[in-house]
Amino acid sequence: MTNTDETLDLETELQQEIDTATEAETELETDLENGQIYQAEEELEKLRGSLSRAQADYANLLKRVERDKVDMTTFITANVVKKFLPTVDNLERALASVPVDIAEQKWTEGIWATLQGLLKQLETIGVKSFESIGQEVDSERHEVMSQASGKEGIILTEFEKGYSLHDRVIRHAKVIVGSGE
Repeated sequence: MTNTDETLDLETELQQEIDTATEAETELETDLENGQIYQAEEELEKLRGSLSRAQADYANLLKRVERDKVDMTTFITANVVKKFLPTVDNLERALASVPVDIAEQKWTEGIWATLQGLLKQLETIGVKSFESIGQEVDSERHEVMSQASGKEGIILTEFEKGYSLHDRVIRHAKVIVGSGE
């Protein structure tokens, strides 16, 4: 074999090794790109899941804050209203004890108008008294003070009216209930 033949064989062998290395490099690059794309897609899916959960958590937070705001407003309103209810009770007692001969006087009418105005204002914020006499006793709405002769479990008399704020009892009615005797 001549030098030229050996060189050609060596060149061919080297070219084959270069081609093999190039193919391996191409495959490696392809594998690397595919692996990175797969990892990137996996990371993107994780981020989308996190974003979706964060959006749901935020929406729930907004709902909870709104609900808490309504509850807090109701709580504060109920506490303020409770302080006015004894005044309403006193005005009602005063009007109930006015003798008939002075019931038509202007000052009596003024007290009556004051009471009606106060009740109307309370009603505009959702405060209403509820009827108890003749009703069956309900522990959610009534506080039994004593019993008397009458149909069992039926309210006979009311010491103090009960009030609710948007269907939530803010003051139980204090009542006398029939004992069934």
